[in-house]
Amino acid sequence: MTKTEIIDLLLEGEIGQAIKAMRAISPNDNIILNLAGQWNRLQKDIAARVIAPDYASLTQNQIMNSLLELAKKLPDTSPAVAASAAGGGGAGAMAGGKAPTVFLSYNHKDMAAATQVKEYLRSKNISVTIDSEAMRSGEDIADFINKCIKESDVTLSLVSTNSLLSAWVGIETMSTLVGEQIAGKKFVSVVIDGAFYDRKFVDTAFTTIEERMAELKELMMARLEKDRGIEDLQSERTRNKNLLNGLPEIVANLRARLNVDISANNFENGMAKVARDILE
Repeated sequence: MTKTEIIDLLLEGEIGQAIKAMRAISPNDNIILNLAGQWNRLQKDIAARVIAPDYASLTQNQIMNSLLELAKKLPDTSPAVAASAAGGGGAGAMAGGKAPTVFLSYNHKDMAAATQVKEYLRSKNISVTIDSEAMRSGEDIADFINKCIKESDVTLSLVSTNSLLSAWVGIETMSTLVGEQIAGKKFVSVVIDGAFYDRKFVDTAFTTIEERMAELKELMMARLEKDRGIEDLQSERTRNKNLLNGLPEIVANLRARLNVDISANNFENGMAKVARDILE
């Protein structure tokens, strides 16, 4: 199994299979062996229901992130890698000179800006996937996100207060930052609201997320008192818990990179740069 295939398994959540493949390539790697042990213990704890779902999800993400870092260093002689090493197209190039495909990540409160960005990129013959068009009725949201990140060459994130407070967009951003530059992936961030540059932004966001979680907890307790199911609320609370844990890293990464401002009168110049960066 090639490095790219192992990375795909990890991004699809098939961690057990990925570990097995990595051990086949590097059977004596102590770090892989240690992570394999952690993964096995986690699965046993989940099966025995002796671990909180939030903590299990966080631990799983930590193990996956560590495995992705190791996977990047694995040898790979697959045809795609060999072609790249021999001087194939740049990071965004596709076989036959086709333009890269873009997954547009945004919060639905920013739909107007997302539509404007989508139409601009398509006017430049860049293929854009957006959930309002591509997501099928009844499709699992997390599966759709993972599939789009995996199948697209570029994830373009519209950064705003709305998006950074969205648990779903947080998942998209973290998944792409972890996988950035793996197997030709690229992350491009465009700013439509620069509030996150303020030092107090994360603390203010924490308050908002914690208020959400407190409200969810009250609803869960009320349901439990009536012996009613809480699975939907657990899922929402887990997403917000992961956002709470991941937000400082997301904001730090965004502040450390060159983000393109496309707000107001900056749209045309900003999007021209974005299109050039995607096509490089």
